[in-house]
Amino acid sequence: LFNKGNVYKADITATTQDSGQNNPGGYVKYTLDLVNNSLISGNFMNRGNGIGPWEVAYDPSNGYVYVINGGSDSVSVINGANNKVISSIAVGSQPEGIAYDPSNGYLYVANYNSNSVSVISGATNKVIANIAVGSEPAGVAYDPSNGYLYVADADSESVSVISGATNTVIGNITVGSHPAGVAYDPSNGYLYVANADSNSVSVINGATNTVIANIT
Repeated sequence: LFNKGNVYKADITATTQDSGQNNPGGYVKYTLDLVNNSLISGNFMNRGNGIGPWEVAYDPSNGYVYVINGGSDSVSVINGANNKVISSIAVGSQPEGIAYDPSNGYLYVANYNSNSVSVISGATNKVIANIAVGSEPAGVAYDPSNGYLYVADADSESVSVISGATNTVIGNITVGSHPAGVAYDPSNGYLYVANADSNSVSVINGATNTVIANIT
């Protein structure tokens, strides 16, 4: 193996894989899996390994850690007891944000290219709903005082408000240009939304779901 002029030795194990080699574009005899140091017969892609891990959320009810993989449109589930990946959950295109709702045990994943939020049940590690939101959803935050999820929709210049009780959008709040991140402050009940192209932060009152200030 070569890396910037250096040569490395790796122990490679040959395995077989039924890859259906009826490909008019050509024939691949072997695929080298660098993750597992294995040589696989035929043209093979290991989709179990997440690509482009982006954000992480923890579910205290099961002790699992959920990692969104923007490059593989999936969520990896890590067991905190042994630090091993125990599952991979398919979600929408390019997931960018994730938040846990302790009131229902669900995880909410913002899919940037799908304009949707995937809802994962922590009890089953399966997607139970897909909620349509604004354009290019990115950051997600949970407000425990009202049970709502706040999703920053970057291309819509708005925040979608999702009720965790019904998994439906109950409102949309106009903020600055290209909102990307959002966080909840339990000391005052406010949501803080970072607007990347406005160089500002919009402050949302969770009690009224209105913008009460813009900070530059």
